[in-house]
Amino acid sequence: MSRTVTIRDIAQHCGLSIATVSRVVNNKGAVRAETVARVEAAISALGYRPSMAARALKTASSMTLGVIIPSLTNPVFAETAAGLQQRSRTLGYTPLILSSDYDDALELSAVETLLAYQVDGVLLTVNDAARSAALQRLDEAGVPYCLMHNVPREQMAAHVGVDNFCAAAEVAERILAAGHRCIGMISGEFVRTDRARDRHAGFLSGLHQAGVQLAQLVQVDPVNATGLAQALAAIYNRPGAQPTAWFCSNDLLALATIAQLEQLGRRVPDDVSLVGFDGIQAGALRMPALTSVRTPNLEIGSTAVDTLMAQRHLNALDTGRQLSYQLVAGGTLTPLTDSPVKPLSER
Repeated sequence: MSRTVTIRDIAQHCGLSIATVSRVVNNKGAVRAETVARVEAAISALGYRPSMAARALKTASSMTLGVIIPSLTNPVFAETAAGLQQRSRTLGYTPLILSSDYDDALELSAVETLLAYQVDGVLLTVNDAARSAALQRLDEAGVPYCLMHNVPREQMAAHVGVDNFCAAAEVAERILAAGHRCIGMISGEFVRTDRARDRHAGFLSGLHQAGVQLAQLVQVDPVNATGLAQALAAIYNRPGAQPTAWFCSNDLLALATIAQLEQLGRRVPDDVSLVGFDGIQAGALRMPALTSVRTPNLEIGSTAVDTLMAQRHLNALDTGRQLSYQLVAGGTLTPLTDSPVKPLSER
């Protein structure tokens, strides 16, 4: 196994003092241009890499940010990570990204790992911001953090996201405006995601404003939608009222639902209308395009970095940000055939 190259090795290679090499490496103090060039050439030749742990001890900053997201495969969190990564690098920070797979224990384990790396702050999406052991651990450690997509209603914490409740209420209004009255919702399990819970509450509120009750509620595993096929088959293979429209708490569930409905002989939107949430590219590319609430995922990531920096450097207290969303018409929500209501594209 090759030995780690140190500043001492660079100094010996160049015939310079360790102090001089250190000044070049850390960009501190006046050093002649030709000396800088010699040190940089030696660094390249010997493959020297500075110790971030040692630098953290000297500067009280590791220049790293911890990131915890529920899933690496969900495009929403991939876009959010891309946004925060670009902004972090612009500011000179390196993000360390971990996934929790919607598991409370893995969330807490990820926090412990990031604390061991002495990160300067943490950007994260937790399962439930109101009862998160991961957030409690960060509070105990005194490490600044900013939530992404979680928008706590009763807890003072830095956060960036959209108003899931209001967005879902707007979805209900649009579905009702299309003439639908037998309406269902398909969601990730409420105990594993507070975003789904807020969207459910907002959707119910929108329906109740019109005196309409939710006809069906299906909760599935938020990672792989386990149980979705069986639930839909049970609903559509038995007599009785069947939903003419569904609201899915995220676009991945919406796309999975469309596939399952087609296997059951129901076409979207000819037989069943459907609305998603997130506005991922896969939904926009299908034909017809998925009607969905588009959230600014890249901006959520970059804004979360700025919010975290405001905490770290400015001791900012007003750290909650709700960004705007857009309900994109798409083509998977259409009026009932006997409804006089105009399509969304004509409204």
